[in-house]
Amino acid sequence: MNTKRAKGEKALFGLLVIFLSVIPLSSCVYDREFAYLNDQIVSLNRRVAKLQESTDAKLGKDLDSKLNSIHSNQGQMSIEVDQLKEKVSNLSGRVEDSEHILKRSVERDLGEQNTLQGSVVNLSQKVTELEAMVRHQYRYLGLEPPTMQEQQKKEEGLKDQGAAAREQAVVKATEESKELELYERSLVLFRENKYEEAKAGFEDFLKKYPKSDRADNAQFWIGECHIGLKQYEPAILAYQKVIKGYPKGNKVPAALLRQALAFQEINDKTSTKLLLKKVIKEYPNSNEAKIAKTRLDTLK
Repeated sequence: MNTKRAKGEKALFGLLVIFLSVIPLSSCVYDREFAYLNDQIVSLNRRVAKLQESTDAKLGKDLDSKLNSIHSNQGQMSIEVDQLKEKVSNLSGRVEDSEHILKRSVERDLGEQNTLQGSVVNLSQKVTELEAMVRHQYRYLGLEPPTMQEQQKKEEGLKDQGAAAREQAVVKATEESKELELYERSLVLFRENKYEEAKAGFEDFLKKYPKSDRADNAQFWIGECHIGLKQYEPAILAYQKVIKGYPKGNKVPAALLRQALAFQEINDKTSTKLLLKKVIKEYPNSNEAKIAKTRLDTLK
């Protein structure tokens, strides 16, 4: 029994020795693996940090680029809005021109009809009065009234006078029709962007009809033709003729505004600002003043 017991104790002691020798070895292996893992984690952290920095930098650049693009687009949109407002103002001016032309034509036609009718009535009344006076004078003097032949001659003379008056009225109406035709033909050429031809037409109009009610409009459109041709200095001079030559005309506010924009095109900001302020001050309730305020804000 003692022998078996001794053998058992020896076997147990051997197992214990083996177990105790394995524990440090396992611990060493575990420490190395932990250190390796720790190094890997540190390395991964560094890589993640670098990727984060790179991503943040790229996102920052992209964001700045997009913000700059947005700001640029906003500025461009603001300019385009101003240009649209300016075009609307020009279209409004053209509509006013057309309405003015139509109104003047109707007024002239009605006026001519009323004048002719009034002239005929007055002539008839005068003829009747003269006939009565002549008959009275003949009776008073004891003379015979004029014969039918003489009376017919007098009537024919009066008819000739009436025909001459009508002929003069027709000549006048024809001349006004030619004036209107030349103006409208030049305006059509301008709207078709045929600026050289339109300018020549308006210049011809001013030579033929310098005292026309449309003379200030024709001079303004000459300036617009120069703008269409990008001839900004001649445009400034053309607008100046509108301002000085027709100070009470309806095209003065538009001429001042367009003159300011022409100065802006040649980089004369001082003149541009002065003219825009003048439009706002002298014509505060006009469409041109609204456009001038917007333009002035963009120059500050």
